[in-house]
Order: sequence, then structure tokens, then C-alpha cells
Amino acid sequence: MVQKSNSISAFISIPDIFLRKHLSQKKNFLRKDSLISKKETLGNIVLKGKPTEQNEWLDSILSVRNISDEKYLNKWRKVGVNLIKSIPFPSKSDESWKLTSMDKIFEMRFSKNEKKNSSTTLEKYIEGDIGPKIVFVNGLYSKSLSDLSSLDKKIFLGDLKEYKGEETDNILEFLSKGESGINGGFFPTLNIACLSDIYVLSIPSKLRIDAPINIFYIGCNDSNTSLLNHRLVVISGEDSKANVIEHHVGTNNSKYFDNTAVSILTKEGSTLDFYLINDCSPLSTSINSIHAEIKDFSNFNFSTISLGGLFNRVNLGIDINGTECQCNVKGASIAKNSQISDFHSRISHNLPGSKSSQLQKILLTDKAHGIFAGKIQLQHGAGNTKSDQLCKTLLLSPNSRIDALPILEINNENVKCTHGSTVSDLDKNQMFYLQSRGITGINAKKLLTIGFINEMIDDYPLQLKSKISQQFDFLM
Repeated sequence: MVQKSNSISAFISIPDIFLRKHLSQKKNFLRKDSLISKKETLGNIVLKGKPTEQNEWLDSILSVRNISDEKYLNKWRKVGVNLIKSIPFPSKSDESWKLTSMDKIFEMRFSKNEKKNSSTTLEKYIEGDIGPKIVFVNGLYSKSLSDLSSLDKKIFLGDLKEYKGEETDNILEFLSKGESGINGGFFPTLNIACLSDIYVLSIPSKLRIDAPINIFYIGCNDSNTSLLNHRLVVISGEDSKANVIEHHVGTNNSKYFDNTAVSILTKEGSTLDFYLINDCSPLSTSINSIHAEIKDFSNFNFSTISLGGLFNRVNLGIDINGTECQCNVKGASIAKNSQISDFHSRISHNLPGSKSSQLQKILLTDKAHGIFAGKIQLQHGAGNTKSDQLCKTLLLSPNSRIDALPILEINNENVKCTHGSTVSDLDKNQMFYLQSRGITGINAKKLLTIGFINEMIDDYPLQLKSKISQQFDFLM
């Protein structure tokens, strides 16, 4: 029997204010009789008074949810549906969405996922010796494309219902926490309302591995618009070390909305490198909600690059709940045509003696719109803290647009903090210098743009770095 001190609940703070508010207002909040009955129509689920188009969108999503046979998931699905009724749709009147147009998401109407897909056709998206991989196609686990034969036997990667390491209820506490939980707002709550499974990656204490663990989410529904709803929990055990790569890819003509939520816990002394790669289809939209909790003496390195999709947004929240921690966030957004690429982040230093750094680079061409809103919080008592934040944007077109909001909230005097933002186009002097050495204008532009982004992917696994570099040609 697992001792109480070793359970996951010992590392998770109590549910956030949003959930507590509902619990205090409705004492029977989680009781069976307070939840929506199966006989209610989907039309009744939607909050009255919300805009008609958004009502239709939400109704369309709820009507195509995958079915779950797990009682604990169905309970949380009902909680999510109840909560979604009281949460306003994201709009420009909302501070966290005021810079972001949601039209490309709310215009979508959904149909049931196609279950038939050719493994041969999809193999090109996951080919190569990339290490162990688990693959989901159109929101469903694909046994034929997954390969965990090279995964260390001590590591668990699979459905929560098969996880024996901790109690299920303790894992489910992640659903009420941070940017990926109920407190994260509309889209994480919608993710809960649409739950059909939860996958867990658990790395045991003192295990140190170099080969990356790959998680692929593939969209390939060409005939209609699909909902892809994923939820992942990553637990990095004490004094462990691991690399995790989360890939979001799509076939060229597939149209879908990818709503993914990830909860991460790095226990004492652990090191976790987490990569988020967005290479979704040109017709897709995606929202990634991620929350990480960092414990004493642990290191968390988060890197992301966004390349695809009509609309993509990353909501990242990191709570440094330990001392002598190191947190590094590196993000790159590359957008063309009329793409919208949005990165919102929050790094909260809640205890003293830790360091964090954040570097965001945004590369825009055509009529693309880039958004960066990064907040660094230093709470009372979080003295002897060092934090740096910088956002750099390179505009390749006069029609592209950037909104950058670096934010510092300092509630302590004994800290060292910097933040800033720069916006520029290609340096004419550098272009002239390269061309004077016999390099054509097109190649000079390519060298400068690749040089701008290369800093962000230098530490990526070699094969992944090569694959990303090949996509830079579209900028020319």
C-alpha cells in the first residue's frame, strides 16, 4: 500500500479559487443529483444569453464527444459541462483574450471523427529512429503506429485506468489546478467536459534517460471537421532526468480543432526537458493549455515552436513551489498568410532562491498576426530570486502585425529582474554585407531568418531540428 507521504496529493496544492468558489456556493456541487442528467438535450446545456454563433459552436462540440465507459471520467465530464455554463466565452472584453480574434475557431462546426485511417499514409509523420513513441490519430490511441518497445520498463506511459503507481483520485486532482485545470478558464474546462481518456507519463525516482519520449497527436480527417481532445499528465520522479516531445501534426487537407491540456509535476531534484511542436494542418485551429509545478532543487526546461494552423495558442503556467529551482522557457512562433500565433505565459516564483528565464522569438510574414503576453510574478517571500524575460520579433512584411506584452509583477525587494521587447525588420546593413560577398538577396534573407530562429532550436534533438529547418523555405 502506498504511504500517504509518497502520494501525488502530497505534491499538489488544494483546488484553485475558481473551483472553491463553486464548491462554497453549491454544497451539492459534485453530488450526482446536481449534475446534468443524461436526458437533458445538448441545447439545454448551453448558457442562455450567450451569442447564437458561439452557442451553436459549443453545441456542435458537445454533440461529437467520444464516449467514455469510466465512471470517474464521466463524473468529471459532467462537472465540466456544469461549469462551462457559467464561464463566458472568450472575447475581446476579456483581458487575456483582448488581442486575439476567435473567429477562426467559432466558425467551425464539427462531425464525428473518422475512425478509418491508413497507417502507411501516416507513417511519414513519425518516421525515423526517434525513440519510443505513442501515437493518437483523430483523438484516439493508435496501437499500430505506437512503438514503446524501446521504452525503459520502469517508465509508465499509458491510460490512467491501467496506472498502478498512485491512486486514480490523486491523479485527477490535476484537473482542478492551474492553466490546464478548471482555473485555466474556458478551454481547459471544455477539455474536461469532453474527456474520454487521460494518459499518464510517470518517470520513477532516480531514473535518468537520454532518449526522448515522443507523444504524437495527428489530425487526418479530410471529409469533415473534427474535435481532437487530449489530456496528459507528466510526473517526473525525484532525482530523475528525461526528455519529452509532444508533437501536433496534421495532413494537409485535414480540418480540426485540437484542444489539449497537459499537467506537469517535477518532484525534488528532477530535471525535465519538455518540447511542444505545433506543425498542425493549414486548416486547423489549436489551443494548448499547460501547467507545471516545480519542486525543490528541480529543473524544468520548456521549449516550443509553432509552425502550422490557421490559429494556435499556447497558455502556459508555471508555479515554482520550491527553492533552488531553475526554470527556462524558450518559444518560437513562425507564421505566414493570415495565421494567428498566440503565446500567453505565467511564471510565478512562490518561494525564495530560484531562477527563471524566458526568451520568445516571433517571425511573421504576409498578413500574419503574432501575440505574446508573458507575465513574471514574484510573490511575497520569494526573495533572492533572479528572472529574465525578452521577446524579439522579426517582421518580413509590412502587412504583418505583432502585439507584445512583457509583464513583471514584483512583490519583493530582494530580486533581480529584467524584461523587454524588440520589433524589427531585416537589417539592411546585414543584407548589404552578405550581398557584397556574392550571396543573392534571396539567400541572404534566408540566412538571416534562419539565424534568427536557430538559437531557439539549437538544443533540440538532431532529427527534430533537421525536420524543423526544412520548413523554413516557405519564408522565401
